[in-house]
Amino acid sequence: MPNDKESNPNRLETVLAYMMVGVVGASVISLFVVLITGASGSTKVWPIFLVLPAIGLPLAAALIIALVLVNLRRRSRENRSNKN
Repeated sequence: MPNDKESNPNRLETVLAYMMVGVVGASVISLFVVLITGASGSTKVWPIFLVLPAIGLPLAAALIIALVLVNLRRRSRENRSNKN
């Protein structure tokens, strides 16, 4: 029977997850702002809205990778301590 004890995420995992959600959310909102202003015919949009999706989405991908690595490291450490 597999280990019934459910492992809880540590603080680093929680921070990485919230950072990733925040970055993705800000990027998606910024993307919608750019699309809506372009569809309305307006050419005036703050430059941060144009740049944020280009920076935020790759950053979110890097945060996902970091979150997976931290999670794997914690689980392997827990498995080693449970075997002893």
